[in-house]
Amino acid sequence: MPAEPLPSSPDLYDLRTEPWCPVSRLPTADEPAGSRSVGFLELFLQAHLFSGLAVALPPAASGLLRVLYAIAARITGLHEAEGVEEWTDRRYDLLDGEGRFNPEAVRAYFARYGDRFRLFDSEWPWMQDPRLRGECPSSSGVNKLVFARPAGNNQVFFGHFADGEQVPLSSADAALHLLAQLYYGPSGQCTPRTVAGQRFGNSYAGPLRKVLSYHPVGRSLFETLLLGLPYPNRWPPERGAAPDACPWERDELPDPLAVPTAPTGPLSALTEQYRHAVLLTPAPGGRSVVDAHITWALRVNRPPIEDPYLLWDEGKDLLKRPREADADRALWRDLDALVTETRNDSGHRPYALSDLRSQLPPEVEDSVRVQSLGFDQDGQTRDRTYFASSTPPLFNLLRVSDDPADHALRNGLREARDAAEKAAGRLEYALQTAWRAYTSPFEKERPGGTAKDRRKRGGPWPAPALAAYWPAAEQQFWQSLGDGVFSGSAQVYGRIALREYDAVTLPIAATPRGAKAREEARGLVRSLLRAPDRP
Repeated sequence: MPAEPLPSSPDLYDLRTEPWCPVSRLPTADEPAGSRSVGFLELFLQAHLFSGLAVALPPAASGLLRVLYAIAARITGLHEAEGVEEWTDRRYDLLDGEGRFNPEAVRAYFARYGDRFRLFDSEWPWMQDPRLRGECPSSSGVNKLVFARPAGNNQVFFGHFADGEQVPLSSADAALHLLAQLYYGPSGQCTPRTVAGQRFGNSYAGPLRKVLSYHPVGRSLFETLLLGLPYPNRWPPERGAAPDACPWERDELPDPLAVPTAPTGPLSALTEQYRHAVLLTPAPGGRSVVDAHITWALRVNRPPIEDPYLLWDEGKDLLKRPREADADRALWRDLDALVTETRNDSGHRPYALSDLRSQLPPEVEDSVRVQSLGFDQDGQTRDRTYFASSTPPLFNLLRVSDDPADHALRNGLREARDAAEKAAGRLEYALQTAWRAYTSPFEKERPGGTAKDRRKRGGPWPAPALAAYWPAAEQQFWQSLGDGVFSGSAQVYGRIALREYDAVTLPIAATPRGAKAREEARGLVRSLLRAPDRP
């Protein structure tokens, strides 16, 4: 493929040079920390000066990180390492060396694929399929591209948008929403597409739909991208399979009707697992997107792989499934699973965390954190909310160690999480019990269902109590982790639950009936203070 100079026509929106990707700057002597938007080229040339991505859309950040990992593997050549020892040594040298990507390697890579990073190229639009313009009889609309906008008959939640009046989207935002659709897009009905006389109007869900993605984080974006690179031999190539590559590096577009093959290495595993085909329509000048085609990309689902950034659980059917995103569940409640190589339930932590191993420069080890990116949604079309969170530095927990102190700390993490969840369950049940006891004389007088049905209602107390309990429990958890002491977890979280129980039920304590209902159910929580810790 011929190399091309970096300057490109502005109406093509060259992602190498256009400022589309938000990043956070590290503070310097001349300027404080802040944020700005950069193109691919500057992102890799200055990665050591950025603390990380500043993408406000977690599903887009999750997809973008996978793209950046693949490019970082190409620039450093780590995807070609043979054997664990060579790969580990080379990554150590990169982290312990100049602390930045080689500028010549960065420029050479983006020059080699110069015509493949244009968002609106007529032949090779980045991460899109130009054939959709002729294969789809109608477009999907720009509202369909944006998760926060309603499309079709969906209700309005985040803004007043309607299909009859499509509001343009800036090209920078469109590139991020493009990634979010490719990785987290819905299943089911979609814009019809006709290929070789065969017309279909349904698609598979995106590869990361409704799951949590966990990523190691370093002191700079440079460290983060190297720490997140998965070991290349996790995807052994099949005989005769296509070489490992990213979509923009291939010379032919994929056949939508062909049976997809398994990834042959980290590049295809990270960037070619999409199930949707997308094509953006720019406004004149290329500064905004006014329409989009979003449809199916394949008719046979891709072979399953274990994504290196997902936490895996084994179900009752003995099949491994990634842990689903739940906006009501904070990151610290999964910490014991993240720091355990394999669990008794046959689940295992993300491979990217296991691949950190212990061969890292000491100053890098001391700063490693874990970030989670989640999108709470169902497997088809319903989207609830997306979120992001991160841990404090915890490399000493991530490394595989038989040291008794490390083993005891991991056990303490698990016991603390179990104790916190047990206290929350006891708090909720006690408040439901107190509410039923307090209101039971009046149940038969209320319309709407039988008395038995009405007694099943939990009342208004559990929601505010749990809303106060969980932040307090999280604060206590991180404090215990910092102190390295988890003894007495049952009593610690029991006291937090009892405090919230008393606060919520205080208004009824002045009446005889209220005081009786309150005190009788209070014993359900108070009993936690006497419960011994599990051995």
